[in-house]
Amino acid sequence: MTRYFLLICGLAGAVLFSQVPAFHQQYIQRLGGHIAEIDAQVTALDERAARVDKDRFTYIRDFMANPDASVRSEGEYLAELLSRQVALKQSRDRLTSMSWIYVGAAMAYEGDPDILKGTFDDFQPGVSFTLHGIGYVVAGFLTFYFLVIGLMALFTWRKVPADPYPNRV
Repeated sequence: MTRYFLLICGLAGAVLFSQVPAFHQQYIQRLGGHIAEIDAQVTALDERAARVDKDRFTYIRDFMANPDASVRSEGEYLAELLSRQVALKQSRDRLTSMSWIYVGAAMAYEGDPDILKGTFDDFQPGVSFTLHGIGYVVAGFLTFYFLVIGLMALFTWRKVPADPYPNRV
């Protein structure tokens, strides 16, 4: 019975981990969409700045130096937009260039929480028949198999007598 339970847990881990490459691909696609939208907004910002003969940073500084709170707020938004553009591009570059071994854990650390949530909400499961996919299947099986063995060892108590030979004279 225990063997079958361990096998089922190992297979569950294999199925779960097999989704990492598919989730990574869908996250990168969604991230690319966010970057494309921000790029379009920055291009529009550059065009507006060029119309008044300024570069984007001077244009934003003028907004932020304005005494009107609503104009300052717009300047702060534009500055945040530029920093988000840089952060998302750096994240994409790191996630696409790193070894597949680290991608699963790196997405939790490197990923944008809003984009991760959106990807999870719209996730379409898939199985990758690549070396990456097979590696995650094996890792998932072994992780869950040995995790359950460890948990079972923690919660299985054996009653050991204090004196192994209680009737010895």
